Amino acid sequence: MQELAHHWRRTAAPSTPPPALKVTALVSPGSRHPLELHLTQESLARFAAELGIPFEFAAVAFDPFSPSPPPGLSAAPDEAVAVHITVGTETSGPTPASLRVVKQLRPAIVVCVDHGCDRADLPLPSHALNVLRSCAALVESLDTPGASLDVAAKVEQFILRPRAERLVTGGEKLPPWRSTFASAGLTPLQLSNAAEAQAECLLRRTANHGFHVEKQQAALALWWQRSELVSVSAWRC
Repeated sequence: MQELAHHWRRTAAPSTPPPALKVTALVSPGSRHPLELHLTQESLARFAAELGIPFEFAAVAFDPFSPSPPPGLSAAPDEAVAVHITVGTETSGPTPASLRVVKQLRPAIVVCVDHGCDRADLPLPSHALNVLRSCAALVESLDTPGASLDVAAKVEQFILRPRAERLVTGGEKLPPWRSTFASAGLTPLQLSNAAEAQAECLLRRTANHGFHVEKQQAALALWWQRSELVSVSAWRC
C-alpha cells in the first residue's frame, strides 16, 4: 500500500486521482472471527487514510476444501489483482481448491507469508517442539521495553492461541505448501534488492534492534535474534 502511494506521487500528473485499493478476504467459516476481521479492516483503513489512498474492505465466506468458488468473487478488466496467502497461523495452508480460485483471478502476483511453525509433515513431537519454539520467539520479541500491551494481547489472541489449538486438535494433514504451489503451476519470483532495502528501512523505524532481515533464496525472512519469525515470498501463476 505504501509503495502504491509513493509510486502515484512520483509518476502521476497533478490532476490524476490516487489509485483505489480493494481488499477481499476469503474467510473459512471455521476460522472466521468477527473481531479479528474488524481489527484488520480498521488497521488497513487507517493506514490507507494516512497515505491518501481510497480503500475498500470486504470479507467473503469460503470453504478451502470445496470445489466450488465463492460467489461474486471477480475482478474488473481494469483492476490489477494481487493475492496474499498466509501459512502457519490458524489455517491449514493453501489447498488445491483455494489455489484454483486464485488462478481464476489471474493475479499479477501472489505473495505468501509463512509463519514457519506449520510443520505437520514432521513427527508429532518434532512438530510440537517447532511450534513451541516459534511461539516462544514471538513472545520474546514482544517482551521488550516500550512494547505495546495492546499489540501483545492481540498477538496472543489471534496468533498464539490459534497455534496452540491447532497443535492440540491436529488440524488437516496437508503436504508442504511449496509442493502444493508447484503442483498448481505457481512459480517463485526472485525478490529485488529494492524489496530487501524497503524491509530494512521499515525495521529502522522500530525502537527494538533485535530484529533483522535475511534474504533466503527467493524469500525475505524476518528474524528475532537467532529465531526466524516469518518469511515472505512472491509467486506468479
